[in-house]
Amino acid sequence: MQHTLAFDLGGSSLRLAIVAADGRFVAFVRKPLSIQSADGVVFDVDPMVWWRAFVDGCKELAAVGHDLAAVTAIAGCGFTRTQVFLDGSGRAVRSAIPFQDSRSASLLKDMRANAPEEVRQVIERLGPYEPLSRILWLKQNEPDNWAELRKVVEPKDFLNLMLTGVAVSDTISQAPMVRALGDSRDDVLNALGINRHILPDTYSPFAPVGQVRKGLPEPLSRLAGVPVHCGSIDTWSCVLGSGALVPGLAYSISGTSDVSGVISDAAHAAQGLLTVEWGAGIWQLGGPSQGAATRLQWALDRFCPEAPTAQKLEAAVTAAGETPLFLPYLDGERTPWWDPNLRGAFLGLSTSHHGEDFVRAVAEGMNYLSREILSRAEQANGVRVEHVSFSGGLATSPAVCQLKADVLDRPVFVPGNSETGLMGAALIPASGDPMVSRTQPVEGTFYRPDPTRRRYHDDRFAIFQSASAINAEISHQLAGLARR
Repeated sequence: MQHTLAFDLGGSSLRLAIVAADGRFVAFVRKPLSIQSADGVVFDVDPMVWWRAFVDGCKELAAVGHDLAAVTAIAGCGFTRTQVFLDGSGRAVRSAIPFQDSRSASLLKDMRANAPEEVRQVIERLGPYEPLSRILWLKQNEPDNWAELRKVVEPKDFLNLMLTGVAVSDTISQAPMVRALGDSRDDVLNALGINRHILPDTYSPFAPVGQVRKGLPEPLSRLAGVPVHCGSIDTWSCVLGSGALVPGLAYSISGTSDVSGVISDAAHAAQGLLTVEWGAGIWQLGGPSQGAATRLQWALDRFCPEAPTAQKLEAAVTAAGETPLFLPYLDGERTPWWDPNLRGAFLGLSTSHHGEDFVRAVAEGMNYLSREILSRAEQANGVRVEHVSFSGGLATSPAVCQLKADVLDRPVFVPGNSETGLMGAALIPASGDPMVSRTQPVEGTFYRPDPTRRRYHDDRFAIFQSASAINAEISHQLAGLARR
């Protein structure tokens, strides 16, 4: 029987599963991870931590009787907009720079002011969360590491490299780099002083990139010769695994960070959103935000520290009463603002507010941001989506699921298997036809919007939009004071 070893590398954990051909999870293990920052601007993570977690996870699977020699394929996914810098032997020359990092902001500002015209045109299109911005930062600030650099890959590519010895990536993961460089890639790289060979070769997510090499530690030695498929970003894999990689549907994934978008059969564009080709005749329009579960955990820890997390969250989200309006830009924001200087705010505070009100406000604010992305994408596509497929850690909370349906005013579908990233990864080698894979039916639960809450959320969303615009100006003024 065919068994796939699937992995899903996230910012807060690595999940591993042995998945049978019928989609049944034969075994599952989760290894906690973290990404640290001292100032909310600079984030670093040692990519070898991911590999050690992978090895340890495989040891756990073997220790409880699962024979890795029965695995017939390996495929995975991982968080994206995270750069791993490799030397010629495949060793990381420094810590990886993950998706939250905005250290390149000051460099980009200086380059816009002082760079030659041909370079300035490229820099104008960049924000600090772009892969190219991190590469330019490395070139400017760490010349010794720059001299050793030979390849830049993403997190799941690093795990594939450790398994196979091959450093490549997939077309979806590399879309931000392709978009930044434009049609004149080599000319742009030459103007920036970057060797084009540091960019990895790209494959389809479904393509094999190599076989597990010999000499890996036990029990990975039992995987020698097993094909490893390229895989892709966690968002794409979650959408595939939830059955939502279909034109006319939308997705929302709330894990460490949040990402939302609409799937269509043609390329469309909207201000602040990312247009990415996700397959033959399949496009997504949307993008990631800076935080999801991390924002709610922040609120729970500060405003409701006395009860278990799940219990606190359900109680807060379902509580009645007046709620402040929360702008969820605690550490800057990516989609749709792409502004590292944005900061969050509670509006409409009074002395009557208590802890649960603040947590509920944070949950609402996160979903108002998702509604902003959905609204822009729907308008660009000229369609109203049938439903939103919701997955990730927060999708395990019925109260959060219902809140999302109410705020978005769309039916929200939650797959029965919450590990949609692993499900999507397992589908990669299980079908040679991507069209067959993504249209497989998925069992789950629908949450319908409460019509009695429509006007409440419509009104608050309109205020959220105008407050976000005003908050941007205030955030920049505060950032200017902080730099004095």
